[in-house]
Amino acid sequence: MMIVRVTVEGGVVQHVEVPEGVRVVVRDYDVDGTDADDHEQDESGDHFTGSEMQSNAIVVDGVLYATTPTMKVIAVNAVTGKEIWRFDPSGGSTARARFRHRGVTVHADRVFVTYRNFLFALDKATGSPIASFGANGRVDLREGLGKPAEGLSVSASTPGVVFEDLLILPSSVPETLPGTPGHIRAFDVKTGKQRWMFHTIPQPGEFGYDTWPTDAY
Repeated sequence: MMIVRVTVEGGVVQHVEVPEGVRVVVRDYDVDGTDADDHEQDESGDHFTGSEMQSNAIVVDGVLYATTPTMKVIAVNAVTGKEIWRFDPSGGSTARARFRHRGVTVHADRVFVTYRNFLFALDKATGSPIASFGANGRVDLREGLGKPAEGLSVSASTPGVVFEDLLILPSSVPETLPGTPGHIRAFDVKTGKQRWMFHTIPQPGEFGYDTWPTDAY
């Protein structure tokens, strides 16, 4: 076994393990021995200048689930690479900025994913939003925080974690004032109903409230 140092598009350096006896011609071929033109034909085009890919793909029953640089949600045959379905949570909007997103959570018959201020539950088999979850398949994360939703900015780069019948989700909020509460919440995996909320800054009557300035929350 030898290690080959390869510089790919964009100057990214990768180190690839190559079994003994495998011929590697880096100039004309990929390190796996296949013609580079074959891979160009398979290129999805789902990227743009400055885009990133931080999704942690999940494989369940031979299907790989992930988010792409332009925040499409995809299901791919993990053996052949053939796309099974694709869902665009933006509704067709053009990606104008890079997304630092961590992927999806797969539970039972559904795939959970966040996009901007929405939490989606998708059918694992088809990629369609599950209508019985939230409002037609999605929950507005601005709601349920105890403040008017219209004036809030909240999102999540993580798809959350499932514990029993709850999807537990943190949030990303602005660091400017007036701020949006960055509470941790749990949603029912079936209905999308908010089941509980942990106040990251204690409120009156809660443990630790006396360690904060009055009305800091």
